[in-house]
Amino acid sequence: MRLLVFFISLSFLTPAFAEVYRSVDADGNVTYTDRPSSDAEKVRIDKVQTIPAGPDNFKYTPPEKPDLGNYTKLEIVTPENNHVFTGNIGEVNVSVTITPALRESDSFIFYMDGKKQGDSSSPSFQMTNLDRGTHTVKVDVVNKDGKSLKSSATVSFTIKRTSALNPNRPGAPNRPSPR
Repeated sequence: MRLLVFFISLSFLTPAFAEVYRSVDADGNVTYTDRPSSDAEKVRIDKVQTIPAGPDNFKYTPPEKPDLGNYTKLEIVTPENNHVFTGNIGEVNVSVTITPALRESDSFIFYMDGKKQGDSSSPSFQMTNLDRGTHTVKVDVVNKDGKSLKSSATVSFTIKRTSALNPNRPGAPNRPSPR
């Protein structure tokens, strides 16, 4: 039985060693085949040139992972320290710069007057409806577990809002002048 399987398998391999014939039809189409015909000519096929593989000098070097070390810089850019906001409606945009860039797993926590105002992955945060007076702002970078990784220096700013009782404020109703 094994011998029969061997000869059947061998018969499938014979086309790999078959001769090749070339023929050209009346329209000039060239055909290559392994079956001889009256107008076909035998094609001589030279041994295929092969080049032995050289020594395997390739050594895999994995790509360098980005440095996930500590943050080296966290600074509040706006507002500037001791800045005075006048005539506004009590809104302050706090913007920070950080080096290296904030990792996806980390976030900023914005504090005003020691109380948490919000957290964000964006380096800017809008604080609204702030009262008149002097305030302090600070930003921390925390990891996903809430552990503080870097803190900014505290920045102080003052808001001078126009009083609703001030007749000279923008948008105040016109009052007749005395005669």
